[in-house]
Amino acid sequence: MTKYKPGDKIIILDYNNKPLVPQVVAKIEEVYSDGKVRLDLPDGACCFEYPEHFRKIDEETYNKYLQAVRDREQELPLDLKMDIRKFVAKRPRLRREIYRHYELDKKYVSIIHAYAGRIAMYGRENIPQQFLWEFEDAKQGIVETRSFFHDIDESIAEVTVPDQANAHVEVL
Repeated sequence: MTKYKPGDKIIILDYNNKPLVPQVVAKIEEVYSDGKVRLDLPDGACCFEYPEHFRKIDEETYNKYLQAVRDREQELPLDLKMDIRKFVAKRPRLRREIYRHYELDKKYVSIIHAYAGRIAMYGRENIPQQFLWEFEDAKQGIVETRSFFHDIDESIAEVTVPDQANAHVEVL
């Protein structure tokens, strides 16, 4: 059995002792006496794992897979950063529509963030159809709400959300 020390670079294995697809790499942060190892993941998270679930890799392989992880990362739509009361005060005739679209936008952003993470973790084929439908509906809805706000105020960017959950979101 391989001895690990803090700073070693590893790749996470699946249940067949083959690297996960897509590959996940980490650094060893701390080794405990009971056999557990604390891993420092690329996204800043940490987790405990047993040595049979990962394998040591060299610096070059680590950097290659780390770059692939960075390329897969996505930028999801963020909450609208605006004071809605001031926004409505400037456009009193659209008050009701602005509030409705603002609430819908918050709902869609929340759904996209929740389901994109689940789809990335479990794979699209392992997510129930109802959740996929909600995710697709939220992607279409956020495009509509951001277009509505962009038509009123051009400083608010429109967004497009790609078909894949882990693809990059383009801000127009």
